[in-house]
Amino acid sequence: MTMMDRPSLDQLAQITEPQMVRRRFDEHNLVWAYVISWFFAIASFVMVASSLAVRKRQGGHIAAAIVDAALTLFIIASMSELRKARRRRDGWKPRSYSRLVGRNLSACLITLFVVKFATLTYFALSDNGAWIVWAVIFPTATMALRLLLRERLVLHGMIAAIVIAVALIAPISRKQTRVVGLFIALASVQAFCFTVGALTSRGVKRAAIEEGVQLRTEAREQLRIRDELRFAREVQISMLPEAPPQLPWADVAGISLPATEVGGDYYDYFIVDGRLAIVCGDVAGHGLASGITLSALRSGFTLLRDELLDPAHVLDRLQEVVAHSSRRRMMVTISVLLLDPGTQRATIASAGHPPLLHVHASTRTPDLIELFAPPLGARLGDSVPQTVVPFTAGDIFVLHSDGIYETTDASGEEYSLERLARIVAACDGTAEEIRDTVLRDVDQFRGTGAQEDDVTIVVVRIV
Repeated sequence: MTMMDRPSLDQLAQITEPQMVRRRFDEHNLVWAYVISWFFAIASFVMVASSLAVRKRQGGHIAAAIVDAALTLFIIASMSELRKARRRRDGWKPRSYSRLVGRNLSACLITLFVVKFATLTYFALSDNGAWIVWAVIFPTATMALRLLLRERLVLHGMIAAIVIAVALIAPISRKQTRVVGLFIALASVQAFCFTVGALTSRGVKRAAIEEGVQLRTEAREQLRIRDELRFAREVQISMLPEAPPQLPWADVAGISLPATEVGGDYYDYFIVDGRLAIVCGDVAGHGLASGITLSALRSGFTLLRDELLDPAHVLDRLQEVVAHSSRRRMMVTISVLLLDPGTQRATIASAGHPPLLHVHASTRTPDLIELFAPPLGARLGDSVPQTVVPFTAGDIFVLHSDGIYETTDASGEEYSLERLARIVAACDGTAEEIRDTVLRDVDQFRGTGAQEDDVTIVVVRIV
């Protein structure tokens, strides 16, 4: 992980203290070195122009100046791409050579400083004492770099070696004969710059570790929550039926699409004495608390499945299950459809759930069957109402959650029950084809907006 990469949650959770420090140092050095490199570039071009103007310097001087300028421009180009990669949010990646510099930024900057210092002092040898100016400027510039102690020792050690070599070979006037005094002065500058740079880097290092440890702790906590939600989602998905029942007289298809990791919708099938009971429910809200309530509700239906021949009675008994599934007041809208192929009667019970859609095969007209009652958990003492309607071959029943008809488009307009009824009435296919047609139409209506609520639909087509 380099400073140009935006760390993922998993990377933050595993980041080490050395990586924290390196990332912080590189972020600072990228800005500072970019500025100082332009100063180096200007100095390099001045040297090249000076070498070309003076004929006697056309040999090694010009070659050294060109190599130096090429190195400077290479570093500038690399850091420009690295800075661009950090600013952009579209995943743009810099070229391979820039990524190489980014992974070894401190080493590249040390190399740049050493090469640049050696080149500038080399060109200043002919000017009496001019190289001393660079021997002061460069150590001063290193104070702004954030380096580890061993890296700073290497940088100042190499600068000191160059200073000693140049001082021994440089022409010194009579006024500069005190070489020992010169060494002491330059050594003092080196020591001061080294100390200031080391202390500053140490403070930044300490702050980087403190902040990094906090980010790592938060990342690990988020990962823990994410894993728990993922597990809760897997548990909830396992509560939904794997496949619809295979019946000779009914074609069934259902699906539930949660808006978050743990949704609040639920549906299930039960075969009771040759009859088909379909349950469709929606816990107010969604999240982990909704998943817990749904788990309790499913357990209740499983225990009371033999009593589903009277759906309203089962829902009345489940009032207490919902009321005591959580300390928070949870409310569940739920509907049960019981289909009896022998009598060709459909018994419908509902506790505050959206209207059940019934499309008659003979007329292709849709009916919205709505039973007014409070949801389970409201604790109002009302009994769950139920009604009985006849059906014939070709009829279609649709149970659904409010996540379908309350879907809004970009202008805020709702999908509506009327549109759902028209889409289903216009379909002439299997239950799965009707289900998928509705889902496609809802997606097209929503457009690019995010799904804000759980979407559940169960379609039954009488054969």
